[in-house]
Amino acid sequence: MDLEVRHLRTVATVASLGSITKAAAALGIAQPALSAQLSRIDRALGGPVFVRDHRGVRPTPLGMLVLDRASTLLPAVDALLQDARRVASGDPAPTLRVTSAGSALAGRFVARLARGGATPPTLRAAGECCRAADELSAGAHDVVLAGMCGDALPPGTPGVHWRLVGTDAVHVLVRDDHACGDEADLAELAGERWVKGAGDSCFAACFLRACARAGFAPPTPSECDRATGLELVRAGAAVALAQPFGALPQGVRPVALRGAPLTWSTWLGVHDDAPEGLRTRLLAAARDARRDELAGLAARRRDGSETAAGRDARPAV
Repeated sequence: MDLEVRHLRTVATVASLGSITKAAAALGIAQPALSAQLSRIDRALGGPVFVRDHRGVRPTPLGMLVLDRASTLLPAVDALLQDARRVASGDPAPTLRVTSAGSALAGRFVARLARGGATPPTLRAAGECCRAADELSAGAHDVVLAGMCGDALPPGTPGVHWRLVGTDAVHVLVRDDHACGDEADLAELAGERWVKGAGDSCFAACFLRACARAGFAPPTPSECDRATGLELVRAGAAVALAQPFGALPQGVRPVALRGAPLTWSTWLGVHDDAPEGLRTRLLAAARDARRDELAGLAARRRDGSETAAGRDARPAV
């Protein structure tokens, strides 16, 4: 038996549900038929993809390999089918597919691309830059906007062309009534509990090295999504390491770190075969989005300074 795309979808479904019974129901086939199909897949691959125990099924090392490859191949096949149907129907204007990996600039970037009545791109988030680059190379996306530690470089994935959008100083988000000013040395925050975004490449190690140079050893930073991190900051339970992009909720303000001990780079990845005109348009939109966000950050800091000055100028009562 030759391995087919439908077999990869079957393996992915079983792995995600962890149960033959649940997977059979999701796939709309009988459980014995699914078990027989998995046996044929095992024979085609030369070994078992799953092992069963009292908790259900879990992938073997062979199964993990198949799932890893399927996670790149299936989105690429779906993209192929989508594009083929578009061309067959005579639609000349495909929707640009944007993937964000560790960049808080993605929302502004997509908004920039949608200006002037252009069709808004689709946007999805990827947990890892390497995986997003592999999927871009396979044709599952048109562009990847990736964020990573300022000292890091994007993956050298064959078929992917990277351009630097910009490198910026990381700032710290604190509760509005925090004792530190709008600018602080990293050492001034030595006693804080820290939180950072999940999956931020080597950023945790870079942060710990910066703290060591500043003369202290912080607790290991917590990792969570942006919304949860902002809630922790607003509650006064932590301070957050953050890119200088994205709107902030009321009660949270940014603090610049003197000397910029930590930096964050934004990279734009496109396929090598992308037309030069598209590359130029994408890079311009990304750099314009970055410029807009940095201007907004500067304005928020000015407004915050004016508000603080107004409070200090009030007479005592």
